[in-house]
Amino acid sequence: MMQQLTNPRELRGLAILSQPNTIIQTGKNEWDVRSQSKDAYYQVTRKFQDRHAQMRGQAMWTCSCPDFQTRNMPCKHIFSVQFSLKLGGDVEKESAAQHIETAEPKILCPACKSESVVKRGIRKTQFGEVQRFGCTDCGHRFVVDKGFCRMKFNPKIVTQTLDLYFKGLSQRKIADHLKQFESVSVAQPTILSWIKKYLKLLAKYSEKYKAEVGKIWHSDETTVFIKKEGEKKYYQWIWNVMDAKTRYLLACQITETRFVKDARIPLKKAKSVTNVRPDAIVTDGLQAYKEAVKTEFFDHEAFIQNPHIRLKDFETKPNNNILERLNGTFRERTKVVRSFDSGLGAAEFAAGMQTYYNYIRPHQGIGGMVPAQMANIPINLMGNRWETMIELAIRT
Repeated sequence: MMQQLTNPRELRGLAILSQPNTIIQTGKNEWDVRSQSKDAYYQVTRKFQDRHAQMRGQAMWTCSCPDFQTRNMPCKHIFSVQFSLKLGGDVEKESAAQHIETAEPKILCPACKSESVVKRGIRKTQFGEVQRFGCTDCGHRFVVDKGFCRMKFNPKIVTQTLDLYFKGLSQRKIADHLKQFESVSVAQPTILSWIKKYLKLLAKYSEKYKAEVGKIWHSDETTVFIKKEGEKKYYQWIWNVMDAKTRYLLACQITETRFVKDARIPLKKAKSVTNVRPDAIVTDGLQAYKEAVKTEFFDHEAFIQNPHIRLKDFETKPNNNILERLNGTFRERTKVVRSFDSGLGAAEFAAGMQTYYNYIRPHQGIGGMVPAQMANIPINLMGNRWETMIELAIRT
C-alpha cells in the first residue's frame, strides 16, 4: 500500500470516508457511495479474474460516476471504498474483547480489606432498606457506599439533578422542577455542590479505559466566556477531538489562545486515550492545525504519513458537521451559564461535558447508544447511567 497520499482523488476519497453514512455495502463486492455534489449514490464494484488474483488482492474496480466513465481510472469513490476496507481491517485487528464492568463489585471490608464478608441484617433508612455486612476477620460492620453515603436526598434526586443540568436547565429551573414533580426542596447552592462533587469524581474515573475507535477523527474549537475584571467579553477556547465512527469525544481541553502549542494539547490528549493512530484528522482552516497535527502524528512508516485534512470552508463537502453539532450541544449549556468565574471552572465544565457526552447522552447517529458503548468501553451502561457511573467511580 502507498505510504503518502499525493493523488487529489485519493485525498477526496479519504475526505468522503470522513463523513458518516457515505458508504453502504450492498453486496459482497458492491458498495453505494454517496455523491458529494448531489443527493445520489454511485455504484462501486470489485471483480477478481480468478482465485489467485483474489488471494493476491488484485481486483478490477469500476464506478458508475461520470469521472470513472470518462477516464476509466480509479475515482474518489473507488478510493473511499478501498480506504474503508483497509481501515476496517486495521480496527478489527487492534480490537480486543474486554470484561464488562458492572456496578456489582466484590464486597471488601472497608477497615481491613478482607473478603471474608457476610450479611448482618437489614438497616432501615429514610430511602428504604439497606443491606448491612459484617467482617468475620475484624468484626467491623458496614454498609456498601455507592457514592451517596450520608446524603440528605436519595440517589434518584441527585442523578436527576445532574442530568437536568447537562440538558441545559439552570439551577433555578432544576430546583423548581424537583419541587413540582418530586415534592422536594433543594437549594441552588446544594445543586451546584452536587455538580462539582460528582463531575470531579466521574472525570477522573472516565480516564480509566482506552477507547477503541476508528481512524477518522474530527477536531474543532469553540469559545467559552470567563469573568475577568476590566473586560466585558473575555473568552477562552474549548478544543474538541471526536472519532467519526463511534462519536467518542477523545479530548475536550481549554486554552487561552489558538496557537500551535495550544492545538497540540487536545491532539496529544486524544492520542493518549485511544489505541489507534488516525489516518485522517479533519479540521477547519485554522492554520495552527497544520503544524500541530504534523508534529503529533507524522509517521514515515504509516499508511498515510501526514493524516491532516484541512477543510476550505464550512459549505464545501466534506465538512465538520459532526463537531458543529457537538458545539451546539455545548452551547445549550454555556448559554445558560453565560460565563465562568475562572479558567479552572471552565476546565471542570469541559471535563464534565466530556463525561456526559461519552457515557450518558444517547446519540442518534449511532442508533441511540452512547459513544462509550460504541468504543467498547467495558461498562454496563443500562438503566440509570449516572448512578452506575458514580457507583463504579466511588469503588475505584
